[in-house]
Amino acid sequence: MVSKKWISTWLILNFFIFWSVGLYTSGYSLEGYLPWESEEAENYGPIVYTPPNDLPDGILYMVDWDGSIYYYIVWEDEYFDNWLIDRLYRFFRALVYGGATQDIEVVKVFPDNRTVYFQTYEHTDVWAIVAPNESCTWLEKDLIVPDCAENGTHVKVYSVTWNHMLSLIPQEGTVRVILPMRRMTPADYVILGMFRRTQHTIAGVAINSLFLALVATVVFNSVMYVAWRKGYLTKEGQRKIRNEIRDGWRKLKERLKKRSK
Repeated sequence: MVSKKWISTWLILNFFIFWSVGLYTSGYSLEGYLPWESEEAENYGPIVYTPPNDLPDGILYMVDWDGSIYYYIVWEDEYFDNWLIDRLYRFFRALVYGGATQDIEVVKVFPDNRTVYFQTYEHTDVWAIVAPNESCTWLEKDLIVPDCAENGTHVKVYSVTWNHMLSLIPQEGTVRVILPMRRMTPADYVILGMFRRTQHTIAGVAINSLFLALVATVVFNSVMYVAWRKGYLTKEGQRKIRNEIRDGWRKLKERLKKRSK
């Protein structure tokens, strides 16, 4: 019979291993579950242009395990022109995101190869390479966009739709906004419903992290199952293991004594 102590330990370790691995692989370290830090985060923050009557609240960032940086531009909400559709849309957004109605657009930067990723009209992907001369090569369009960055690192993105899809092409009626930027905390991650959001980059992080967490949990439970089948988790089994360890230690000391003589 497995003791209650082992059952409690098993349940606690399952919870700890699953969420530890999940958060760790999504960019959160085990040291206090704080997002990974990078000295590059401040150097690659995007420059945001939006209509003056629809300004974001700020930017949160998270550093992935491979050094890529996610910048989350946070708007209070999305506002549709039609009053009725707007209310219905906001209601369903709150259901999907667990009460969070903020709109979040992602700009992902890969410092190693100077590549940038975000989404534009109809949620289509944009991949671009920032050149040292501050121009960008928009890969899908095979288009060179001049003056698309500052210092060769801070890419300029322009809000082009009511739901804040982005573009590299300057837009009339937009103004540059200076936004506060800080590292995303676990509280932000939960409150904003990040795991539930369907943005491609967020979904990729969530799915990969949860898959690795599941694998780690399955491996742990497999080890626990083998230990249970062999009787290592029962009091009698533990007593037997302790006795075997003591006997082995005693025999080793006896052999060492004989050799020293």
